[in-house]
Amino acid sequence: MSADNVISLSDVSPGQKLEGTVRKVTLSGAIIDVGAAVDGLLHISDLGARRVTRTSDVLSEGQEVTAWVKRVEPSRKRLSLTLVEPPEFGWADLEPGMKVQGKVVRLEKFGAFVDIGAETDGLVHISEMDTGRVNKPSDVVSEGDFVSVWIKDINRKAGRISLTMVEPPEVDMRSLKPDTVLTGKVVRLESFGAFVDIGAGRDGMIHVTEMGRGYVGSPSEIVSVGDEVQVRVLEVDPRRGRISLSMKDLPGDDYQSYIEADDEAPTAMELALREAMEEQGVDLPNFRDQRRRKKSKRRRHDDIQDEIISRTLESHKER
Repeated sequence: MSADNVISLSDVSPGQKLEGTVRKVTLSGAIIDVGAAVDGLLHISDLGARRVTRTSDVLSEGQEVTAWVKRVEPSRKRLSLTLVEPPEFGWADLEPGMKVQGKVVRLEKFGAFVDIGAETDGLVHISEMDTGRVNKPSDVVSEGDFVSVWIKDINRKAGRISLTMVEPPEVDMRSLKPDTVLTGKVVRLESFGAFVDIGAGRDGMIHVTEMGRGYVGSPSEIVSVGDEVQVRVLEVDPRRGRISLSMKDLPGDDYQSYIEADDEAPTAMELALREAMEEQGVDLPNFRDQRRRKKSKRRRHDDIQDEIISRTLESHKER
């Protein structure tokens, strides 16, 4: 190999894949020419996943091999190699909720071990194999199956990776904070409020008092099943699995488009003005009739109220 094609140790990094030729076999391992400035050292303990007692049982001089860089020390001109492919994921690469592909390598009564390309196999507990009850792991998977799993928990100190075959919700209930604004779908109506699917695995509940600033007699006056609504998180109780939501104080006050034209009960001043105008023979619309009108008619209501105030003031002036 020409000097121009020699790989500098400064260009080599741990985990890098290299092709090489066995130059010498020793009792402790082998010397491998990988085209670098120095030959790589392959210890007998790095010849495979299983224990090897003699290097010559695995390698011979002139043999072509695929190796990976285990450690590189440019200042000491040392290059350590391994024939064991490094894991795809290091501990730092793994995160809860992460979706990975894996191969089922062992079944136990309590679950299945899955090789996900990490430093240790992950465990899918039998309770995490399906949303319903599973009697035994073999009812769901077999050794050699390739499966999609999600990382549930990581314990590097104990060397454990907990997996699940049940796709996690889009929104982690434990990470929900008050005042977070989300978009959800109304899935159920009750007399006291509406339940909204916000992708958290548990439906959130909007109490009828949180559906508008005025009086709301029934949730059906504001929303229907299937409606997409914007909501704000009020409170989260992971232990009880409860999420309280509100349609008030949203960005841009968009929720007001759901409020009916005259949700609020008449105030004492409105009642007094109404009585005064009725004494003068002015025919005014009924509050109950207007309660069912939409926001588009709110302006008409405001105009009528302004007219009541204006006529009353004029009446007092004439007196």
